[in-house]
Amino acid sequence: KDATIYGTKAANLGEIVTANIDGVRVPAGFGVPLFFYTQHLKSNGLDAKIDALLKEPKFKADAAWRKQALVELRAAIATAPINPAVLDAIYKRVRIKLGGRGVFVRSSTNAEDLPGFNGAGLYDTFPNVVGKQAIGEAVRKVWASVWTLRAVDERVAFGIDHRQVFGGVLIQIGVNATAAGVLITKNLYDLSDERSYTINAKFGLGMRVVEGQKIPEQIIYDPSNDGTKIISRADDPVMLKFDDKGGIVEIPVPPGAGVILTEPRAKALSQQVKSFIPVFTHGQPLDVEWVLEGETFWTVQARPFVGG
Repeated sequence: KDATIYGTKAANLGEIVTANIDGVRVPAGFGVPLFFYTQHLKSNGLDAKIDALLKEPKFKADAAWRKQALVELRAAIATAPINPAVLDAIYKRVRIKLGGRGVFVRSSTNAEDLPGFNGAGLYDTFPNVVGKQAIGEAVRKVWASVWTLRAVDERVAFGIDHRQVFGGVLIQIGVNATAAGVLITKNLYDLSDERSYTINAKFGLGMRVVEGQKIPEQIIYDPSNDGTKIISRADDPVMLKFDDKGGIVEIPVPPGAGVILTEPRAKALSQQVKSFIPVFTHGQPLDVEWVLEGETFWTVQARPFVGG
């Protein structure tokens, strides 16, 4: 039910938080309901613009025309004025609930993180957003990202009606990660192995892992016996960290940074994920994004794994 109000990403994390499992940590945050995306479109006349766009024959037939039309639509959504009362309410929650710290402004549509369609990388996230006006801009850019070319093409491929896709937003305290990555509750290299997990990691914030930039550190970890198989070690000489002024900055990985996925860390992360698997009833392996702050793991996304 919450997914129809706040989008799937926020709803999935909400289920984990509600389960209140010892040792499982999710950064504090809140969802901006899908309703406010719809309100933003209607109040600025953009719903009519979208209807006209979808009815235009060239939108389907002419790829170059579609690409340019979507660029213009995203710009219109991102620059249209946000309802001041909505922005006031969002920023009040950031100040009161999240202490006014830098936040991640993340997509949470109703067309992502679903069994059979995870929508990975289709919509935008903005890290370490600081200040009321910057948050307002980031929220509108997340709404606009519903209409990226890749998102539109993927929805067509999966038979998803564009008119039934709504842009929710998830706002969370930013964790200035020392490392981040993805854990799949499945051995992607040996499908006969039903016990092991595949874990990827890189130093710094997680965008470089999720976006597939450079080779990550990767291991296969068996939580039943603590067995570890090293697939690769990270080769990225730089990492992403928070900028004090907001946003992120690229810095060199510190000399002697060492290994990210030590056996104790792999065990701690795997135990945390294993403990919340029963929260999800779809029966598929999980695709979990995590960040490491010092020696503390945080879960920042959990969805059904879709892939080979």
